[in-house]
Amino acid sequence: MLQLRTLAGVVAGALLCLVPAIAHAQTTGTDPVLTDRVNQFLRQSEANGVVPGGIGIWVDGEPVYQGFFGEADRRTGRSFDADTLFDIGSLTKQFTAAGILVLADQGQLTLQDRLADHFGDVPADKADITIDQLLSHSSGLSDDTGGFQGHDADPFVSEADFMSALFASPLTSPPGTRHEYTNAGYSVLASIIERVSGQDYEAFLREALFEPAGMQQTGYRLMDWREDQAARGYNYRQPDPARADTGWFYLERWNDEPVTWHLRGNGGLHSTMADLERWHRVLQENRLLSPGTRALFEAPHIPSGFDGRPGFTHYGYGWAVGTSPDGTPVLSHNGGNSIFFASIHRYPEEDVLVLHLTNEASREIERVGYAIRHMLFDDGFEPAPIAPYSIRLIQAFTAHHPPAAAGRLPALLETSGAGPIEEAWILNRLGYHLLGEGRTDWAIALLQWNTQLFPDDGNLQDSLAEAYAHSGQHALAIRRYRQALAMDPGDGNCQWCDHARQEITRLRGE
Repeated sequence: MLQLRTLAGVVAGALLCLVPAIAHAQTTGTDPVLTDRVNQFLRQSEANGVVPGGIGIWVDGEPVYQGFFGEADRRTGRSFDADTLFDIGSLTKQFTAAGILVLADQGQLTLQDRLADHFGDVPADKADITIDQLLSHSSGLSDDTGGFQGHDADPFVSEADFMSALFASPLTSPPGTRHEYTNAGYSVLASIIERVSGQDYEAFLREALFEPAGMQQTGYRLMDWREDQAARGYNYRQPDPARADTGWFYLERWNDEPVTWHLRGNGGLHSTMADLERWHRVLQENRLLSPGTRALFEAPHIPSGFDGRPGFTHYGYGWAVGTSPDGTPVLSHNGGNSIFFASIHRYPEEDVLVLHLTNEASREIERVGYAIRHMLFDDGFEPAPIAPYSIRLIQAFTAHHPPAAAGRLPALLETSGAGPIEEAWILNRLGYHLLGEGRTDWAIALLQWNTQLFPDDGNLQDSLAEAYAHSGQHALAIRRYRQALAMDPGDGNCQWCDHARQEITRLRGE
């Protein structure tokens, strides 16, 4: 059962301010035991070189814990706080779903409306897809069949071009028969909001949701954000700090360009921890949706196929829906773009909220919010700290040891918890970074190791050849370039072959 002891008395107490053990770690809490447990997990993770970001826990509307680990801007050392702006990724979907439900409450649409009711020239296989099916990801539309392409940073796609490609793409299942998570379906819902309301999607959300909830820092383009409010994004996969800093891409781009339709409605909204707590509060108090509509918003609508993930069994309308250890509902969602990551966890019956926001996403860091919510229900649960990233651990090792010590790296990775190298890009990217720094011997050592780990990858042979050439070892370079060419897959997609041929010609002086 929920382990926040004597909750009313704890919440009513004065905030306990803890002295941060690590620079830029700021924490407060009203439950000293919980605060210590959470801090231990997060500070040990931060000591391993990961950036937990911001974590908040509220019970009955009161902050039980808030902690900020890392920096919103590494150039200035600016820390996070509850008003720091983050890209919240697919948390956007719950706002799109709520917008649809507001229109339903107003009688402007029904959840059984079909695509044919809102769009002209809908292909026959998609004409009867309902709004309910779009909301629950059971429409049969897919991100993988040609109608949804690209990444957040790709060039602008208009509504007409987006819808044309999506409607021409095949369905992966008959509508209403199974759950398949799709971003595209929520962009269709954004278009329906615009068609029914007569407003721009973001303008409608601002009027119908954000302003009534007091959310003054949530949106795409309508906010007058300052750069010193926003977290810069960082790519942990880049060993070069300058390349790792992705800046304020979205704030900069959206000053001049509309939000692309392969993002609108399904992701990319910006918000703050404070605004997301206001969102939970207004839902708890039934100030946006009628009680019946809120029940639909939070209900499990279709089995999600996530049975392997503890607690997640169904998808609702913009929420993954499951059951807490006490048997009560839990509503969760996460979102990210490989740079930013956000997760929200709501327990409506207990009125508990857990938020996690970070500006340096990784597969490992994404479990922070889930681990902390587990701690609330099990006072014996102590999650293992997030393990160090292999790329950073190896980079630090190279700074303090000669290349002859490279043979010690596998054992170091194992004992640190980072585990073995499982992806070829790690050593390849780090090898090129070291080449750029003039540390050629270390670059060769790492790239040699990479070819041993992934012996069938011709691109890695090409990379090692380039390092040999850089060091003046032309005979070894030519030999490795030839090995790379021998690994041509023969399907016309040899990304390294032209480079290898050109370099052989150059090195032979032909």
